[in-house]
Amino acid sequence: MRASIFGRLSALLLPLLFLALQGATQVVQELNAGSVDWQQRVVRAKGIAQPSPVGGRAGQIRAARMDALRNILDTVEGMVLTAETTVEDFMIKNDRIVSEIRGVCRNFREVGEPVYISDGSLELTVEMILGPEFNDVLIGDMAYAQGEPVPVQYSDLEPGSAVYTGLIVDCSELGVRPAMAPRILDASGAEIYGNSWVDREWALRYGIVGYVRSLEQARGETERVGENPLLVRATANQGRQQSDVVIPDEDGKVLHALSENLKFLSECRVIFILG
Repeated sequence: MRASIFGRLSALLLPLLFLALQGATQVVQELNAGSVDWQQRVVRAKGIAQPSPVGGRAGQIRAARMDALRNILDTVEGMVLTAETTVEDFMIKNDRIVSEIRGVCRNFREVGEPVYISDGSLELTVEMILGPEFNDVLIGDMAYAQGEPVPVQYSDLEPGSAVYTGLIVDCSELGVRPAMAPRILDASGAEIYGNSWVDREWALRYGIVGYVRSLEQARGETERVGENPLLVRATANQGRQQSDVVIPDEDGKVLHALSENLKFLSECRVIFILG
C-alpha cells in the first residue's frame, strides 16, 4: 500500500518538478494577463468563456478567442520597449501604433485543444510569435535602413588577430529586464551597441538581442553567436526599465577594434545572460 501511494505521488509530482526545472532555464516573464517567453520569442495567454445559451459551443469558442486576444494585447502592452519606455507608453503617444499592434496580435494561434472546466466554462491557450511583422511595428523605424553605414563610435586599439563571431554579455547578477530594443553602453553612457547599429532586416527577423539563462545556453546558440563569441561581463544596468547594460570601456574598445566585429553587431549576433 505504501509503495502504491508513493508511486501515485511520484506520478503527480515528477511532471510538476520537470515543468519547474524547465521554467527555471527559460527567460519567461509573467506580464499582466499572460507571459512572454523571450528566449523562444513568444507571447502566451489564455482565453476563458462562460457557457451561454446563445451560439452554443461555437459561440463559446469565439468568446474565448476574443478574451484571449484581449489578454495578449494586455500582455504586449506590459513589455519593455526601451530602457525608458514600455510598449504601452509607446501606444499612448501614437494612435497608428495602437491599430497596428491590435492587427498583429490577431495573428495568434491556438495551442492544444479547448479545455472544458467543471463549471461549464471553456479555456483556450494561445500564443503569438514575436516575428518580423510584430517587430516591424515596434522597432522597424528605430533600426537603420539597410544600406546605411554603421556609425563607428570609437576605437583606440590596434586591430588584433582575434575575429569574434558574436557577443555574449553576462548580466546575470544585475536584475536586467528583457526588452525589445536594449542597448550596451560604456561607463560614460556612450552607446556601444543598440538599434542604431543593426541591419533592419536582421533586427526584424531575430530581434536586437537574444536572452538566455546561462553561459552554457548562450554558447549553445551557435546559429546566433557563432563558434567564437566575445564574452564580457556587464557592470550595471541603466534606465527606468533597467534594460540597458554597461560594460567596461576596455571591452567596448575591443569590440570595436576590428571591422569584422561591426558586421556581427549589424547582424544582431548578441545575447544577454539574465539571472
